[in-house]
Amino acid sequence: MIVCAYCGAEAEGEEDCPRCGKVLPANRSAKALAFASALIAFACGLGASIEMVVDYARHGEFGWSLIGLASSVEAWVLVGFPMLTYRKPALFLSAMGVSILAYLRVLERLTGGAWFLPLALPMALAAFASASLSVFLCLKARRRGPNVAAFILVGCSLACFAVENILSLHFRGVCSFTWSAIVAASALPTAVLLLGIQSRIRPSS
Repeated sequence: MIVCAYCGAEAEGEEDCPRCGKVLPANRSAKALAFASALIAFACGLGASIEMVVDYARHGEFGWSLIGLASSVEAWVLVGFPMLTYRKPALFLSAMGVSILAYLRVLERLTGGAWFLPLALPMALAAFASASLSVFLCLKARRRGPNVAAFILVGCSLACFAVENILSLHFRGVCSFTWSAIVAASALPTAVLLLGIQSRIRPSS
């Protein structure tokens, strides 16, 4: 239920107040975000178009500009799409995850490499898993404060462990805990400290 800030009338599922006709604040915010998303889409499309025109004019074909096009699309998905679906976090988070994997796959094809399956895919999945763990811990917390930063540090530490071992197994064939251990040795004590601070914060009455 939305309450009009101008006349106090209650409205539900309507864009304008049924009494005074003013645009409801929630709908005004949604329209502003939609307009911002459209501007971002226009800027990304304009930049990609200019790159493709220059690339074709100089080389007679589309080469490096395709990377710019893919990057522009991914930029809009990461920045503009959440503005349209901010009320459905599961939707835009899923779209972001899928788009990142697709973007990395496209980059592999455009650059002629073979690094998506052995490196990019497992590292991206490890990052998604650690981020999901941090989000899950934040949602399960009864109160949020410094503990949010602690959960993020824990997720980052786990992601570093995964990334180092994925790289080490690919290039050397062995597991390794060198720089990731240094990261964890710095991050985890800080996380414990933040959790201790959180436990001492009394809830406001």
